[in-house]
Amino acid sequence: MRNFLIGASAIALSGCTWLGGSDHHKQTYNNQTGYYAPQKAKVPCCGTQLSRWNMEVAIGPEFMVGGNALTGDQIIPQDGVIGNEVSMRDAFDTGVRYELGGSYALNPKQKLTLTGSFAEADGDRITLGTNNGVVVAGDMSDYQRLGVELGMRQYFTPQPVPVLNSVRPYVEGKIGASHIDDIALTNVTNNSVAANNAIALYDGGWVPTAAGMVGVETPIFNRTTVGLETGVRYTGKLSSDRSDLDANNVFAGSNNGSTSWTVPVMLRGRYRF
Repeated sequence: MRNFLIGASAIALSGCTWLGGSDHHKQTYNNQTGYYAPQKAKVPCCGTQLSRWNMEVAIGPEFMVGGNALTGDQIIPQDGVIGNEVSMRDAFDTGVRYELGGSYALNPKQKLTLTGSFAEADGDRITLGTNNGVVVAGDMSDYQRLGVELGMRQYFTPQPVPVLNSVRPYVEGKIGASHIDDIALTNVTNNSVAANNAIALYDGGWVPTAAGMVGVETPIFNRTTVGLETGVRYTGKLSSDRSDLDANNVFAGSNNGSTSWTVPVMLRGRYRF
């Protein structure tokens, strides 16, 4: 799916915003202002009747900024045992996010969006904790997330800028769900000596998501716009996997996290059908 989304990201695309036809009011696109204005015309824009549907693709980095991967502060206090609290930011590298979806123009300033996404981030080497002087460490498995979100985008009046003629600001709110793969600590070592092959941390599954985005877009062709957007995304908590960190393990309670806050920076293209 990632390769498909990357290929689709080459399409950057939008144009006239309303249906046009003989003696109908339609919305024509102004390349100077980037805005859709009402106009009565007998000939449809671009020589053909347009729908309100758009295809959208996006790609960009996604930064972990909040949430904990390990919650060592929640283990049962024991002499000689120290559990580490490790943030999602320290447990995973900056990820990459791919999006493919569509939007429907409710009116010239509002669009309803539906977006599928795939995001991944490489895991880093972290320390689970210390048990009577023995340092237990391992590599976090990669963070992989497949999701879908429904959103509402609100556009504002285009603003003139040099070179681009105009940019059109917008804000968008999204809600949805994502499936995240199992997360484990792999290549585990005790004082740098190989120990267990892996320690299970979180069961993969579906979690809720919500995002608030801000961005700008500018027209590049009659049916095509490109935009840059950023915001904050919340991803819910996975179920803790107790198969390894059960009540008999000194580090039990270390896997009560997995909630994340991320900041994506996306280059988005929109094509108007």
